[in-house]
Amino acid sequence: MLSEFQQLETQVLGSSTDAAPPQKAFADHCGVTFPVVADFPTFAAAKAFGVFNEERLSDRRVTFVIDKSGIIRHVVDDRPNTEQHATESLEAIKKLAGK
Repeated sequence: MLSEFQQLETQVLGSSTDAAPPQKAFADHCGVTFPVVADFPTFAAAKAFGVFNEERLSDRRVTFVIDKSGIIRHVVDDRPNTEQHATESLEAIKKLAGK
């Protein structure tokens, strides 16, 4: 669905509390072609977005749709189906774009 996001002039970015090497291996295995950043070892982004689990030292699977002004417009919170994150986010972006 990446091309659909790109047609709407949307930047897709992944982030994880995993260190860079295992994150790269996962991205390569899944064929991820968008940037993925490591939030390790400080977990600063996960903490700032309120998705960090101190007990497990990991983040919840949450997708944020953030507009060009930096305002969070939609949140897909901890859905087990990763495709649902993409589908729901794309619909939110279309609504924001008036499409």
